[in-house]
Amino acid sequence: MKNVRKDSGKKNIVLLVLPEVQLLDIAGPCDVFTSANRFLSDDESGYRVFMVSGTSEKVIYSSSGMPLTCSHTIYDIDFHVDTFLVAGTSLAIVDDINPDLYHFLQNISTKVRRLGSVCIGAFILAKAGLLKGKQVTTHWKYANALQQAYPELEVNINPFFIRDKPIYTSGGVSSGMDLALALLEEDFGKAVASEVARHLVLHLRRPGVQLQFGNALPDYDMMTALTKDVRDLLKDKLGQSISIEYIADTMHMSIRNFSRVFLKESGMSPGKFLEKMRLDQARNMLEYTEMSIDMIADKCGLGSSVSLRRVFLKHLSLSPAQYRKAFKGVE
Repeated sequence: MKNVRKDSGKKNIVLLVLPEVQLLDIAGPCDVFTSANRFLSDDESGYRVFMVSGTSEKVIYSSSGMPLTCSHTIYDIDFHVDTFLVAGTSLAIVDDINPDLYHFLQNISTKVRRLGSVCIGAFILAKAGLLKGKQVTTHWKYANALQQAYPELEVNINPFFIRDKPIYTSGGVSSGMDLALALLEEDFGKAVASEVARHLVLHLRRPGVQLQFGNALPDYDMMTALTKDVRDLLKDKLGQSISIEYIADTMHMSIRNFSRVFLKESGMSPGKFLEKMRLDQARNMLEYTEMSIDMIADKCGLGSSVSLRRVFLKHLSLSPAQYRKAFKGVE
């Protein structure tokens, strides 16, 4: 470890590795930071990257079963850390993590220049109490779960990463590379970050928003019983005119009580839920059918291509035509 301390010109980056980590959560940011070194003219600047185990074991098995050998564990770090990034893991094991890790994060958070997360790593930082009052993001699929578990946070599903200094959080998996490029640009300027992005065949700033890659609504299995009932009621009727009165009456509830309970359970009004259902159906049709945009708007109950375009721009920052071009793929 003496060599680490001696090389004081390089910024020490720690990537925290937990069981069931996705490889790209680690490999993506690692490649960004290590690639930067070849584009920096000063050999004394740049990065040293360390994989550090969040357990007492140095060998951690990833979600794919591939073992990752860490240079250190949280119990034996003895060098200054500039930037500490928590990689994601399976949401199922967050509660099974040794409390020592959360104590470690609370302690090191006061000593590092930057603290961040990739994907579900945001849940780790939140459980350690380090995200209070912060605007954060995570994988689009788990954003609602994060918001419900930690209502004091402002969870924004759209950005690929969010800077709320000194905390940096990123979205799903590959978003860790978007975050790493932003940190690189912050440290050494746009020119170096652009060189690295070109080398890795990446956008320096990826266009669009994270939600373009996921459904507007949470997975069916993550919905409450009432939300599932409403979804099942409406899924074959989206092309029709649907009123809140109709839904409430079918659920055998008053409009006022239904709206209140539905908002509490789903986190959104019935009208917003219906709009997102129509958006998801329109996306599906754009990807898997040859229907015209006007026909899709009609079948989804949005009336016209103008209304469909408005909904797409509102939620996805893409027009229906742009979405079809980006996501339909080559046949």
